[in-house]
Amino acid sequence: MGTQNTATARPPKAKALGDPTKADRITQMGLDPATEIDAYFEHLGQADPEEMGLPAGEVIERYRPTLHTWGPWGAFQHGAPPAAILTHALQHCPGLPDGMRTTRVAVDLLGAVPYTEVRTRARISRPGKQILKVEAELLAEDRNGNWRPVASASAWRMAVLETNEVEKSFARAIPGPDAADDGGPLYEDWDCGYIDSIDIVSMADPDEPEGHHRIHWVRTDKPIVDGVDTDGVEYLMSMADVANGVGASLDPRDWMFMNTDLVVHLHREPEGEWIGISAKASIGPDGIGMTAAYLYDQRGPVGRSMQTLLVRPQTK
Repeated sequence: MGTQNTATARPPKAKALGDPTKADRITQMGLDPATEIDAYFEHLGQADPEEMGLPAGEVIERYRPTLHTWGPWGAFQHGAPPAAILTHALQHCPGLPDGMRTTRVAVDLLGAVPYTEVRTRARISRPGKQILKVEAELLAEDRNGNWRPVASASAWRMAVLETNEVEKSFARAIPGPDAADDGGPLYEDWDCGYIDSIDIVSMADPDEPEGHHRIHWVRTDKPIVDGVDTDGVEYLMSMADVANGVGASLDPRDWMFMNTDLVVHLHREPEGEWIGISAKASIGPDGIGMTAAYLYDQRGPVGRSMQTLLVRPQTK
């Protein structure tokens, strides 16, 4: 779905937050950035569920995460690619009926998602003609050779019916990406494969022109799975996790604020290549925070997202 990005001027990252062992790890894993495939995951085929201790007949998809999934907090993936591949599993779950669409996706990050092979499984947990629920797991192999969940997701799907006559949204309108001027602090503050894979422009919030808050528009030309089309919901979910970064109220060089989840509600299916994010983080007095965001495409508002944050001082 994404198109070829135009170049965005990116400032030097001398003080950006990133994994200092990234270059050594790339060498150890035998990876070459110059020849890496242009997607977040490479499909490796299907696994035998019985070899994993799962019931026969389950569909288990195998994936290799590429360098574009790498995150800034340590030797594990950015939160966006796991959310994206889980959404891909939800959207492609066997047995989904026609005439429905996804209205909510809830992703829980259960632990660090490694750079090694990951696998997905999905099932319909609540069938229905009007309302249906799908659940998916992302699995990684532990040190004992067991496949365990490192992230999970669920989606509500509802039957569609034309309601053009009463369509409305209470979210404010925001200027489009053509009104933006630069990439903002996200490029300066974060150094990782995932951030380098997306194109970002931003502008001062017109309702707070002298304040900290900025509105961001993001896009990517990377499909979630190499050679597989990405639909509108998957596309949004491949970038919605950056709300935590663009809405940050703390300096990531001083504070860690990792999100443990991502919940997205969509009153309309997103369209086009640009996703708008107007996000703000709230920090509590006890090491816990929350990022809330309004989500847009160039036609207007499409939904909202919420993320729970674990807030800790960075080790100097």
